[in-house]
Parts: sequence; structure tokens; C-alpha cells
Amino acid sequence: MFEDEHPQHRVRITKPFYLGTYHVTRGQFRQFVADTAYKTDAGKGENPGAYGWDPDKKVFGFNAKYSWRNVGFEQTDEHPAVNVSWNDAVEFCKWLSKKDRKTYRLPTEAEWEYACRAWTTTRYYSGDDPETLAKAGNVADAAAKAKFPGWTWTLKANDGYAFTAPVGKFKPNAFGLYDMHGNAWQWCADWYGAEYYAKSPIDDPIGPDSGDFRVLRGGSWDGWPFFTRSADRSGARRSTGSTLRGSAFPGLSNTMASGGVSLCGFTLFGSSGSRCGTRIIVGWDE
Repeated sequence: MFEDEHPQHRVRITKPFYLGTYHVTRGQFRQFVADTAYKTDAGKGENPGAYGWDPDKKVFGFNAKYSWRNVGFEQTDEHPAVNVSWNDAVEFCKWLSKKDRKTYRLPTEAEWEYACRAWTTTRYYSGDDPETLAKAGNVADAAAKAKFPGWTWTLKANDGYAFTAPVGKFKPNAFGLYDMHGNAWQWCADWYGAEYYAKSPIDDPIGPDSGDFRVLRGGSWDGWPFFTRSADRSGARRSTGSTLRGSAFPGLSNTMASGGVSLCGFTLFGSSGSRCGTRIIVGWDE
């Protein structure tokens, strides 16, 4: 089960970076779409659509009516943007880079894990006990259990959110970063490689040269605690978006993590989503 997280190895991030304090929000993504008339992957192709919640049928499913604008459950512009593909997240970074005249990009997988751990070596930055996640991030718990009685993997605690939560509602880690566990899966820049750790360089790893999937980290609002661990690795096709995926990208914020060494599992440093989202890194690439 943990094969792609081994061998545990040492990684060093050699350049300081800023990482976005929060998930990219629905309001921020809306501004990008308004400025560029961008059409997301969910609106393209022969079978347009995305995943969402049907409150009448009480099921999740794929439908042309779903997109980042409509996921079937209530979201404000302060919620993470979801139903966002890796391609969409990259285009968002390009737009923001041009707009702010700074370099924005997705974090590497190593940068993401470093930023998530914030010097911790436990399963979550809140500790080893999954119940501690109720204060650190939005994962499946008693609030979700009340909405979905058939779910067997929920926490006993209740954070008050059955679906996504507005960004920044939970306790940040030691670097001041919010929602690193749960709420929306976060895209990373790397191709996913199940055996990559066996050949990963020590300094600034950037993942395999090619692959079929892009890396996802952090877990989501409906996820098992297992999938929100700091070391957990997942991947999805870069054109895929769902109510679990959002985006986290390098962005100019008050939070800076500087280079260092930590053990992998996964470790991240940077410079610089439905279930998938985006977080961004800003500017130190020059």
C-alpha cells in the first residue's frame, strides 16, 4: 500500500520560495476566466462536463451541467476552486504571472511536502492521531457522516462542513499555511512516478521526465484520513477535474519557507482541483 512512498530518502530544497497561504479560491479563478474568456477542460471535447452532487437523487455523478461554477453543493467565492484540471491550473499561473509581472507556478511534489510538513515528521502536521485533523483541515468527519450515513471512514469529530469549507477556516501549520490537509486535492507540477523515489536526486527533485498522470497531494473534504497524510501520493490525468480537485500555486503571500533538508515520504520546497484545487508558488526562480 505504501510502495510509492518508499524508499524514504533525504531531499534538499536549495532555493527559498513563497507558497500561497490558501487554496486558490473560486473568486480568484472567476477573475481569471473573466479576464481571459478561458474555457476549462470540463467545457471542452466531445463529452464536456464534470463531477458534482445531485441533491435530488443524492448521488455524485458526471454531467454537462457541472463545472467549477456549479458543483451541486453550495460554494461562495471564498471556497476553493474545484473541478479544475492540471491544465487549467497551469493556465491560471500563466495569467497571474503576466498580470503581476512575477513568476507563478505549481509547486513540485517535494516543495509541497516540505511546505505541508513544516518541520514535522508525524503523519499529519497536527500529529499522528487522525482525530487531530478536525482542527487542521476539512476531511470526512461527523458532519459528512450526517449527510452520507453510508460512509464508514469518517472521523468522530465534527468540523461543521459536510462539503468544501471556505479557505482558512482551520488551524494553519507552523509555516502559516492553511488547508494543506483536506478540503481539495492540490495539483503539483510533477509527473507521477510510482518508483521515482528510488532514483530521486537529493537537490530540488522535479519528478520523472514523462508520465500518464500528474501528482495530487493533500486529500479532500470527503477523503479517508489515510489519503490526507503528509506523505501520501496520488496522481490523475492532467485534463481531469472533479469536485475534489482544486489548485495550489506559488503566490505572493506572507509565508516563506526557505531551503532545508527533510526526510521523504514526501517533502516540498518552492520558489516561485469539486475535489481538485490549486495552490501557487511565487517568484524566486530568476
